[in-house]
Amino acid sequence: MKPIVTYFATVLLISGCITNPSTDKPSDTLGIQQVNTPSMTCRDSEIQTQVNQARQAENHIQLKALLPTVVSSCSEAYTDTVKRQLSEIVAAKAKLKVQQGQMEAAEKLLNAYTEINLWATQAIRGDMETKRERRQWKLAADFYNQSLDLIADPKITPQKPPSSEIERVYRLATETQILAGTFSRFKAGKPSGILRDDLGIEIRKRPIPVQFKFDQIVLTENGKQSAKQLVKYLKYAKPRRVTLMGHTDHHGEVDYNCDLSKRRALVLKKYLVEAGIRAPITTLGKGEKVPFNLYDPSVYTQEEIDQINRRAEFSIDRKVSYDGACL
Repeated sequence: MKPIVTYFATVLLISGCITNPSTDKPSDTLGIQQVNTPSMTCRDSEIQTQVNQARQAENHIQLKALLPTVVSSCSEAYTDTVKRQLSEIVAAKAKLKVQQGQMEAAEKLLNAYTEINLWATQAIRGDMETKRERRQWKLAADFYNQSLDLIADPKITPQKPPSSEIERVYRLATETQILAGTFSRFKAGKPSGILRDDLGIEIRKRPIPVQFKFDQIVLTENGKQSAKQLVKYLKYAKPRRVTLMGHTDHHGEVDYNCDLSKRRALVLKKYLVEAGIRAPITTLGKGEKVPFNLYDPSVYTQEEIDQINRRAEFSIDRKVSYDGACL
């Protein structure tokens, strides 16, 4: 007997921040730089001096206290820069607090001092929701997907973070989506979150958090909603070809798992074809042969790991790989 299939995900985990907000230094900076141009100035040069001192000391309390004066006496461009710098400092400090297990302190810090939601602040909020005392998978998935959207927005993120960090957020977004049984939505008619193609990383496979009824090949209501989102994405992407890969957890006989994964992939193919997807679709069953490569298995219970392993993956416009496929 096979439990509900929650089709595909990928994971990452994030770390935290610092203990004394006015003096401690975050372990990793966010590239905060002093900027002084003719369009980014203040009428009172002393204000700029105080801002630079607070920024260099990574003193978010002092920087926050200076903001009202900055708003009233400095250019809009300079004010926006200070708000961004404050939010970056706070994000780094909150990250360390999460790493140290100080969830409440991290949340208070973010809520009290964040002026602009950056990719880093939303990723940290996602991290907090994955901790064992919370385990709010849908909220975590929403925050991680928001982080990906912000990474892709050049106005909010003029310089993308390192690819390793983008991949971390991407993997966490996919894993938490599987556990939540939800799928990224479209925004302004375009794919958002893990469905984006402009993240700056190579994505070979994408998650399909499609759920089936227990030990059946019948989609649940949530599964149908996720399948609809997949249809919407494929109609937008207009791929030349699609590959669907089904997976199971390790429970049950190997042959049974192979057969179940193949049949569920075929059901999903049938759904796509009936919904108007005309690209050739190849289906593969991989059963339990290719367990999901989790970013940090210690985050999950065994039941949750099993749920992530019960997944489907899809790729578009790539050569079909039969590695691990059932005969």
